[in-house]
Amino acid sequence: MIERNQPSPPRLRADRVSQRPGPGGRLMAPLAFLSLLCACSVEAGAGATPGDAAGSFEGLERATAPKVLTAPLVQREMVRALSTTVNAESEQQIQVFPRISGVVTSVGVEEGDAVSAGAPLMELDPRELEAALSEARIALREAEDGKRNLELSVDEAKARLESAQLRFDQSTRELERKEGAGEGIISRNELDQLRLTVATNRADRDAAKIAEAKAEAALTSQAIAIERAALQVSKAELNRSFASVEAPFEGVIASRTVRVGDLASTASAAFTLTDPVNVRAVVSRSQRELVFFRRAEQRARLANKTNEEPALDIEIAPEALPGQTYSGRIQFVSPTIDPASGQFRVTIGVDQPESGDDRPPVLPGMLLRIRIVTERHADALVIPKRGLLREGDALWIFVVDGTTVRRVAVSEGFAEDDHVEVIPATGETLSAGDQIAVVGNRDLEDGDTVDPFPWAGSGGSTGAASAASDGGEPSDDA
Repeated sequence: MIERNQPSPPRLRADRVSQRPGPGGRLMAPLAFLSLLCACSVEAGAGATPGDAAGSFEGLERATAPKVLTAPLVQREMVRALSTTVNAESEQQIQVFPRISGVVTSVGVEEGDAVSAGAPLMELDPRELEAALSEARIALREAEDGKRNLELSVDEAKARLESAQLRFDQSTRELERKEGAGEGIISRNELDQLRLTVATNRADRDAAKIAEAKAEAALTSQAIAIERAALQVSKAELNRSFASVEAPFEGVIASRTVRVGDLASTASAAFTLTDPVNVRAVVSRSQRELVFFRRAEQRARLANKTNEEPALDIEIAPEALPGQTYSGRIQFVSPTIDPASGQFRVTIGVDQPESGDDRPPVLPGMLLRIRIVTERHADALVIPKRGLLREGDALWIFVVDGTTVRRVAVSEGFAEDDHVEVIPATGETLSAGDQIAVVGNRDLEDGDTVDPFPWAGSGGSTGAASAASDGGEPSDDA
């Protein structure tokens, strides 16, 4: 017999059913969904209308729409840039070597000291050099004294030549006069004696000429000896000057490796002198970029002549100075390519801060991050990179219009950091401010209904957007 007043069995909650593991763990999800529908129907009561049921199903349908994060399409300038890292170097930096070896007697500078051109850096023991200089000067005086003696010898030779020439002339005239007088007046013996006298005087005159030539040759040789002695003096004076090591140009002492009492050698650098103001960076680039940099060099030279701004933007960020940036300019492009690496060298000058600028100067040796802008697009349409989808060579984005997505075919333009320029394909339209699906867009199709939320990465609201990750969904609390 059936008892009609027996209480009905308790109603099952959908959340409890969904937590019970079923056989094999596969059939409980549909059962939970049916239980949820039954619960909704029972709770609605007998007085629920068909319209209320339809509203419940519409809410359920809206809850199943995929949630996506969106970011606005922005119109701004985009650039194409080359980036590289290199150490700064001074346009003038040398190691200072002593020209001679010697014991260091004094050091006049320390590391970090600013020096002018010609300033003494250190002194070497000069005593041996001074002795050599004195010896050379004595040799010069001896050569000069020898020259004066030879000059007297030349004068004596000339006087003897004049005397011999005079005797020869007199004897010649006497012989001519006697021969003209006739044979009856002058005897043959007397004429023979006169002829002998003329011959003797001629020989004496010729000997005097030879003696004069020898004296003049000796004088000429002595003049050469004097020049040689003077050269030795100059050399000794130069060596003496090397005892004082001087700065070849204005700069700053970067390092010092000698102390008083050291034996300085010509094979070891005593100082490193650098110019910290004129700093440059030498970068290596692929030979495919040679034409571009050649043209940039020509434009830079033209800009220097006309005092115009350089056509090429070069931004320099020292690693040691976070947040500080400096401009640069192309100074020189190497005319040759290294056959081993296939690269060429580009020398970039660093513009140091001027008076009144609070930025610290760029120093030689700093690690520099160099960014060279090669091309600009002033009105580019820019989206976050994660909003750009690709399959093979095809690229597209999803534009969210309200709750519906529209697929737009695009091509990729310039890219920088986390953003990329998109160029709509022929027949497609994009406008600044369009909302682009950037998270949760992988499985969308054209015309799908979505539940959009602003993406925190684009500066939108927090909450749901900040809780999502790439491919995830906002939290239910949103």
